[in-house]
Parts: sequence; structure tokens; C-alpha cells
Amino acid sequence: MRHRFQDEVRGALTKYALVPVFVLAVVGSVLMLFSWKHYVTDANHEQREMVTDVMYGIFSDYWQRTERAVGTLAAETDLREWQNNPGKRAEIYQYLYHEVNIAHDGTQFYLVDTQGNVLLGSQETLPLAMQPFHQEWGILHRMMNYPEQPVAEFVSRGDSAKHDLLIGQAVACKGELKGWFFFLIPGDYLENNIASGTTDFIVADSFGNAQIATGASAAVRMGKVTEPFASVRAGLVQVKNQEYYVTREEVPRVESVAGYTVYAISPVTDLLLRYALGAGILLGLVLIMVPIILVSVRRESRARSQAVDDLVDAFAEVKEGRLDNRLAVHEGSQLAIIEEEYNRMTESLQALIRQNEAEARASVISEVRQLESQFNPHFLFNTLENIKFMVKMDSDAAMQMIHALSSLLRYSLHEETRRVKLVRDIEYLHSYMEIQQYRFGDRLHYSEYIDDAVKDCMIPKLLFQPVLENAIKYGEDDEGRIEVRLSVTAMEQDLLVIVEDKGLGMSKPVFDHLQQLLREGENNTVHKGIYNVHRRIQLMFGMDYGVKLSQPPAGGTRVEMRLPRQEGVSC
Repeated sequence: MRHRFQDEVRGALTKYALVPVFVLAVVGSVLMLFSWKHYVTDANHEQREMVTDVMYGIFSDYWQRTERAVGTLAAETDLREWQNNPGKRAEIYQYLYHEVNIAHDGTQFYLVDTQGNVLLGSQETLPLAMQPFHQEWGILHRMMNYPEQPVAEFVSRGDSAKHDLLIGQAVACKGELKGWFFFLIPGDYLENNIASGTTDFIVADSFGNAQIATGASAAVRMGKVTEPFASVRAGLVQVKNQEYYVTREEVPRVESVAGYTVYAISPVTDLLLRYALGAGILLGLVLIMVPIILVSVRRESRARSQAVDDLVDAFAEVKEGRLDNRLAVHEGSQLAIIEEEYNRMTESLQALIRQNEAEARASVISEVRQLESQFNPHFLFNTLENIKFMVKMDSDAAMQMIHALSSLLRYSLHEETRRVKLVRDIEYLHSYMEIQQYRFGDRLHYSEYIDDAVKDCMIPKLLFQPVLENAIKYGEDDEGRIEVRLSVTAMEQDLLVIVEDKGLGMSKPVFDHLQQLLREGENNTVHKGIYNVHRRIQLMFGMDYGVKLSQPPAGGTRVEMRLPRQEGVSC
């Protein structure tokens, strides 16, 4: 049994000691995953979507500008009018410079005739990418094939690896080709708009040609997006011992401008190394802490088991009735509280036994004194004298008095129990008050209120009679009337018994003397009734309960008795 308890303690300690370690490992892993999601995947996706929106906005914006400009230029059948007529030249230049200066992006514009002559332009000569001029060249050829709408194409800036964006459209009048108009958006401007400090970007065409690249040197070779970057939709890519997180997204189509893809490339080598270092440290801590915890648990469980064994032996002695054994308190142990409480418990039990013995003795003395005060020869003499006269005057009333006196004597002498139901004691009280009513006649007015909720509560036997006797004794008013009232009510977990009269009350010396008796707890005087009730209540239920006397300003005497509603009964 003891070994089983030790094993249970060891298992519990192991579980609760190792759980925080594993929780720490799980929390660390979750934090790493959260960091990866927040700083890598979410950031990559967010910036890629931003770049896609930027490229779509540029394509869409310059598409519309090109359409507007070509619509204006095509109003003249001879494009040379825009060059030779000073008024028209000033008008068209004002319009075109307004268009290219809106974004402050360094965009250039050109109006070229069919021979390749620059009729209007932000530069006097064609860009290097369009020299030498030839109608069958790239974007010009596409403009001829699709004269009704703008087209777009990236062109190389001479021998440089940079690419600029051309968006243009053929200028035709009555179905006859007159020339071409196009905007040239510098690649530097495009790169600056999509650059990021943490992510590299590539804008590639449908053939995999990298037209714009901000960094990402490992992903571009010979102007093309290399494998495995080109085939990854979203995921990790390793190239030359370097790790990258790559995603891609197609730029939404703008009429004939389509087939462009944005690649977002986040270098994550350093971050993964930090994660690996953190995971290694965490794993090392777990591997170090687990053996330490297991050794500590074994030692602690052995100590706890020994302390519990001592407790079991001590309680076994209590079971045998030996209460003088004291446990040695293991300072610093969590069981020290139990050991201290055990010592305090045994002391309390010993005190309780002594108190019960005193209660038993006091109960016997109280009941003897009750009988002396309630059924002494003087009381019996007065009652029998009243019965003698009542026999002559009213034989029926005399028989009732004899019957009531008989009930009183039988209840007091033959009931052995110390506690009775409240309703039972009230029945006895009615017999007593019946005798008193015959003695005092109309001068005595008695009333009572008993809460239905407390009728089954257990109370000390002969609880009410001594207090009512005192009330009748001191309750006479100036006209000789005696008005006494008894009430018993529930007050949370207590019973509140109140006996009050409206008489002249006790004299101040008598009242003060009774108050002193109730406070000090020793009674060697003739004032036995109320004191005995007070003493019995305190011995049976504790010092928080008892009798309280007061003299209301309106006159009379008020006696309050407070005692607990006894557990284990219906009340």
C-alpha cells in the first residue's frame, strides 16, 4: 500500500513537473510557426499582391493614356501638322507633357511617322532599343497587326540589362497608317515602385523572360527565370545552400496586355538558421531538465511518502483513542500544514472532550436547578392551593389544572433525552402556561409566534419555561396586568427566541446583577433560571450563542436567546 502511494506520488509529480517542460516546447514551436507565418509567408503574400496591383495599375493607366493620345493625334490626316503648325504643336505638347508629368516617373513619349522620323517627342531621337528603325521590329509590328488598340512590350536599354516598358498604338486616319505613338516608362521607375527591403521581385513575361528584377540574382540567369523558381507556385526553394520562400501571381489582364507574372522571393536562410538554433537550445534544455526533474521527483516522492506514512500511523492512533501523540513538523514541506493541523486537531479534540464532559455535568446541574426552581414546594403549594379553591368554585377548572400539572411532572421527570423537538417543548410550555393562567386569571395575557420553518428543530429540553417564569415574575404593570409574548423565528443558520413583557421590569440592581452573571459565567446565587439557560446554550453550542437581556425604552424586559439550527434535522 505504501509503495503504491509512493508510486502514485511519483507519477503525479512527474506528470506535473514534465508538463511545463513540454508546454514550453510546444509554446516555442507555436511561436516559431507564428513568426514564420507573420514575417515570411504573410509578408511575402502581402508584398506580392501589392506589386501585382502596382503593375496592373501601370498597365491600365498607360493603356488609357495611349488611347486618349492616339485619339487626339488621329484627328489630323497629316501627322506633320502637329510638327509644322506652331499652334497645334504647342497645344499637343502641352497635352502630352501633362500626361507624362502626372506621375513624375520620367516617362517619355514619341510620335513617329512611317519612316521613323520623330515628329513629336520628349527626346529628339528614338530610344536606343528602337534603333535602327524598322517597321517589322517587335512592338511596331504588333502595332500594325492590332491598330485598333494599344499594345505593350518590355525592351532592352541598349547593352544594359535594364528593361523599359513601351506602351503604344498605331495612328491611322481613314484606315491608312500614318505613324506610331508610344510611351516609354523607365525600368528604374518600375523597380523603385516594387522594391522592398525584405523581398525580391521578378516581373516575367509568358516566356519566362525576367523583364524587371529587384535583386533575386539567384533566380535569373541569361535574362530568364531559372528552375526551380520558375515552377514553384508557393514554397521553399534551395539554391547553393541558400533557402528562399517563393510565391508567384499573374498580373490581371488589361485588354491585350497579358501573360505577365510577379515572383516574390524572400531569402530565409538566416531566419531558418535562427529557428534551428532556437529549436536546438530548446531541445537541449528539455534533455537536460528531464533527467534533473526525474531525479528530483524520486527524492521528493520518497520524502512525501515518508511524511504521509507518519500521518497514517498518527491517524491510526487517533482511531484507537490515543490523542496524546504529536507529529514532528517537517519545516519547508508542503505537508507541514497538514502536520500542524493534525497537532491542532488532536488538541481541539481533547479540549472538545473536556468541554463535552463539562457540558454533561452542567446539563445535569441545570436540569436539577430547573426542577428546584420550577417545582419546588412553594410552586407546588401555590398550585395545590389554587386547585383546592378551584375545586370549590369550579371543579372543571380544577381538573384542568391537575391535568396540566400532571403533564408538567411527567414531561420533566420521565423524559430522559437532553434535546427535543421545538414543537414538543412548546406542548410542555402550554401546560405550564395553563397553570399560570389559572393562577393569575385575566391579569395574565400570553401570546406566541412560532415560525413553521423551525418547528422540527432540536433544542435543549426545558428551554422556554425559566425565561417565561422570569417574565411573569417581573412583567406586572401599574394596573397589575401581566402581558408576555414568545416568538421563535429562523435567522439564516440560527434560531432567535424572544421573550418580552410590558411590565415595570426589574430594578436596576437586579438587572445589572443578571447582566454580570451572564458575562462572567459563575452563579452561586438564587438567580438560577435565566443563567442556567444561558450556560447550557453556551456549553452545548459555543460562546457565540446564549442569552441577551435588554430593557427597551418603552418599558418591560426583553430576553433574546440565540442558538444554531441543529444540523441533521429537517429545519
